[in-house]
Amino acid sequence: MRHRILFAVSSLGLGHATRSLPVIRHFLAKSWQVSVLAHGNALHFLEQELAGKDITFIEYEDYPKLERGTGIAFFFYLLIDLVRTILLIRKESKYIHNHQDRYDCILADGRYGICSGTIPSFLISHQISFIMPTGLGLLESLVDRVNLFYLRQFDSIFIPDFPEIEQSLSGRLSHNRITDRLKHQWVGLLSSYTVSEVPEAEKIDILFIISGYLQEQKESFVHELIEQAKKIPGHKVFVLGDTSGSDVIRMEEEDITIYPVATGTLRNMLFNKADLVVSRSGYTTVLDLAEMDKPAVLFATPRQTEQEYLADFLGDNGWYATSHKQKTIELQSLLTRAGQCTLFVPPWKTSQSLRIVETAVMSYLPQYRFSIVIPVHNEEGYLEKTLKHLVEQEYPDDLYEILVVENGSIDASPAICSEFAQRYENISCLTCERGVSRARNIGFAATDPASDWVLFLDADTLLDTTFLFELNRYLGKHHEENLAIGTTAIQPADDPSSWARFWFSLYNLGHRLTRTSFSLQIVRRRVAEKIQYDEQLNYAEDLQYLKAAQRHGSFFFLQTRAVASSTRRFRQHGYVKQTILWMYQALQPGRMKKRRSYEVIR
Repeated sequence: MRHRILFAVSSLGLGHATRSLPVIRHFLAKSWQVSVLAHGNALHFLEQELAGKDITFIEYEDYPKLERGTGIAFFFYLLIDLVRTILLIRKESKYIHNHQDRYDCILADGRYGICSGTIPSFLISHQISFIMPTGLGLLESLVDRVNLFYLRQFDSIFIPDFPEIEQSLSGRLSHNRITDRLKHQWVGLLSSYTVSEVPEAEKIDILFIISGYLQEQKESFVHELIEQAKKIPGHKVFVLGDTSGSDVIRMEEEDITIYPVATGTLRNMLFNKADLVVSRSGYTTVLDLAEMDKPAVLFATPRQTEQEYLADFLGDNGWYATSHKQKTIELQSLLTRAGQCTLFVPPWKTSQSLRIVETAVMSYLPQYRFSIVIPVHNEEGYLEKTLKHLVEQEYPDDLYEILVVENGSIDASPAICSEFAQRYENISCLTCERGVSRARNIGFAATDPASDWVLFLDADTLLDTTFLFELNRYLGKHHEENLAIGTTAIQPADDPSSWARFWFSLYNLGHRLTRTSFSLQIVRRRVAEKIQYDEQLNYAEDLQYLKAAQRHGSFFFLQTRAVASSTRRFRQHGYVKQTILWMYQALQPGRMKKRRSYEVIR
């Protein structure tokens, strides 16, 4: 079974796409089924880089660019764009809620709304705390709280940096009090570049990579760099990050070549050829420089407080030559400073980082083995349909088994069981003396010792064909919790009326609050080995079993629409009377339950 992963990549600069690219390639190489959600330049870049690969691309609207206008207008636009961003995050959440069944996990980069409470969701981010613009410093604490709220929606934050701030590239952007309150993983460098040998004659003296998304500042900045590059000897190459262009400009006299964009082999080749890089102080660029051991001159984009902070942090550490100036550029002086810097030495590089990411993701995606035990007593009206749903599960046949325990039936139940056992290798039929608790205990004793979880399922309860897959995802998402036993929401299987749905919703709420169940109990095998159903109890035996199991771990409730049970008890007694009867039986002392018989309804 191929794992299915959704990569959601921000288009606010190509950096999100370029650092996500090696991760996407890694999971493709592992034969994962990959989908990529992006927009604009980021989507076009990834489509070009991954052309010919078995990938589903999804174009989806991205957040607005937060740097618009100057002076008072800047603050006005900032407020408007922040509100738009929050609304778009909510829109993203609705989108993934409606499509989450298509994926086993989500890996987002800069997309805060593409996460799920049902399937494992991860975020690549180095910006755990924001650097506020001048004049808005008092809002930093509030912004951090809002950021923390969104970050906590993810199961873990993958921080592309190293754990010690003295040997980090992001400084206090990721090493701060907010990070300490999050589940996170330091994954190290993430770069799409790979080292290759370059003949000396093909070397590039200076490679200018001027991407970014503030177009109104970019044109004048590029023009000034080109004018100064004309006066500097050596071979110079510009890459402008413009995916809409295709014409390459060659200025023979000044030895300058200008590419609108460089992707694939060309992009990697140019970076390998470069003796020195001139670029923005965007964080992905910094990761690339550290991966490829390249000296650099880095310019901070005006009003991008993250880049301004990084320029100061990296410059103060003496790793790169940095500047905040955009108009009065002194390129030659900066090139001289860059040659005097001591390069940052990363503790590890991208190849190891990718293994860290894969290990972290896989820890949330185990393939559990399930044993399903079904006690059967005169269930000919339901058993065939129940078993049919089970054998059609979208889950590997060798990872689950079905044990039907017939106890005293005088109808066609044994014949139905025998027929299914002959047709399907993962179904076994057992027999025992009458008693639902005895049947469950006998069934558990015969389960595969290698199973991880045991499901005790009533014979009139139907599991949708996606259920085991969904349960596996849920348990993987909560693998770090000490789960012992749980149940799920139950839908009415044979009564579509709003009245039935209303009562079942009340039962679901009641079972969730009281940590009880009906129709289905899911217990961790090592817990089931320590407890048993009380065979002297004639009813409410599952309540005692649930209570005993919770001494060894916590109760869980899976909110799902993939489980349905018959309404036969309610058709017989009515919803109100049946509810009162169950409450009365639950509150009775154990000795009374052993003396009283239980009405069997078929």
